[in-house]
Amino acid sequence: MNPVRYEDYRPTERPAYQEELKKVVAQVARRTRVSVERETAGRAVRTAHGKTYGLLKATVTVGENPGFHGQGIFARPTVYDAVVRYSNGLGHLRPDHQLGAACGMGIKLFGVAGPSLLDDERDSCTFDLNLINNDVFFANTAYDYMVIEDLFAELPEALVDPARRKTWMAEFLTRRQTLTDPGHWLWDELLAMLSFTTVPRRNLLSYTYNSMGAFRYGDHIAKIRTVPTAASLSSLTHQIVDVRADNEAFRRTLVAEAAERDHSFDLQVQLNTDLARMPVDNTSVKWPEELSPWVTVARVYLPRQDIGGDDNLAAADATSITPWRSREEHRPIGEIQRVRQEVYRRSSIERHRINGQERREPAGSAELLG
Repeated sequence: MNPVRYEDYRPTERPAYQEELKKVVAQVARRTRVSVERETAGRAVRTAHGKTYGLLKATVTVGENPGFHGQGIFARPTVYDAVVRYSNGLGHLRPDHQLGAACGMGIKLFGVAGPSLLDDERDSCTFDLNLINNDVFFANTAYDYMVIEDLFAELPEALVDPARRKTWMAEFLTRRQTLTDPGHWLWDELLAMLSFTTVPRRNLLSYTYNSMGAFRYGDHIAKIRTVPTAASLSSLTHQIVDVRADNEAFRRTLVAEAAERDHSFDLQVQLNTDLARMPVDNTSVKWPEELSPWVTVARVYLPRQDIGGDDNLAAADATSITPWRSREEHRPIGEIQRVRQEVYRRSSIERHRINGQERREPAGSAELLG
């Protein structure tokens, strides 16, 4: 089955979108400001992916990708300098046992040709991928994001308390009672959210990480993921991540693995072949692999390295990762992706301002990690 052409996707904008987006951006900026006191760290913390586990030097090697898969930055063999940032998905700085297992893998490539999609850094030459260890997401509109972002500020406590868990999920499902017709309740989104509670706590280097949202892929449409190579997966020696015995189990395991050996991942894309069964605007629905298999287009390589110092955490915290630090050939698509464009930018601006950090894209991994 041939992939859908990008030009055949017709984005829509709901009448209330712009007003809702303004409210979301203001809400995230406000929560970023109050995070200084909320997280008691003496600095502003991201409203999502607040706890960093480490920043690693990497290379991304693009292979020979013929036909449909040779698009955009994956059109010809290239080797990119890069860094990889691992983090927890929630916006808290807490012991690991007080956080869920939803974790992110952010990849920043350097030396990528062409203007960035971010207007205030058109010549940055960096390219980001935001990935998480699940294949579905739980928000699809600006209004969803606004309500759910507020509800997620209560996690993980809201799901631990039996009484609040029921009302919390009811508020999630009905967008705080604004959806009165059960036929319009957020069933897909609720199931996607609950799927995060089943993610096991494992070595960060053992997960598959997904974009969840869709992107333009040159002439086509795709999602992106990373999968540990078989050799890398079999080499892991720190399989158990015991968050009860160690408040910093995720980071200590990552530090140990990084110091002991190299690691590698296949970077894969899944082309959209059916807009009805592989919806772009509903990120809560998994795209069936029987309609379109994942195909490897590049290799992410993490050389053996020491990331154990506090300077590594400081560099990771200052590193901004956004799906819109991209190129036109890989433009994020779908409403929730458009929401991320301004939300991530405003959150980054506020955080860097409060923390007194210069908001500037680095020229390479050596600038961040030496």
